[in-house]
Amino acid sequence: MESQERRLKELAPAVKNMERLAADFSADPEEILPEAGTLESAKSYREKKARPLLAQIVKVLRSLYLAYVELRGKEVKLENKALRQVSADYERVKRAFGPEQVEAVVQADKQREQAEKARKQTRRSVDRGGR
Repeated sequence: MESQERRLKELAPAVKNMERLAADFSADPEEILPEAGTLESAKSYREKKARPLLAQIVKVLRSLYLAYVELRGKEVKLENKALRQVSADYERVKRAFGPEQVEAVVQADKQREQAEKARKQTRRSVDRGGR
């Protein structure tokens, strides 16, 4: 529980940043891209209104992508840390009970899982009418 709370605190700034960026561009496209002026040329409209808006959208997309990469990196680091702890605990168990006994128990449990999976597949096949 404590590690989950710590993880949320670490990820919160990146999530808030993405939420802010999404809110900035959640308006209706009609409101974001203004109508062309009465005597405004297509070239003028493109240069003065469309291109700056497109540049701003690209900037936001890049920011979102960078925030995503940062968030994903933090998640991976936290997951790696947790997995390293599990691995260290596994090594402790092997030292306490002996590597051969631990390996035998692991293999027996894998076989039990495979047998359970095979039973479920057979049950599904029977439930479908043996097809």
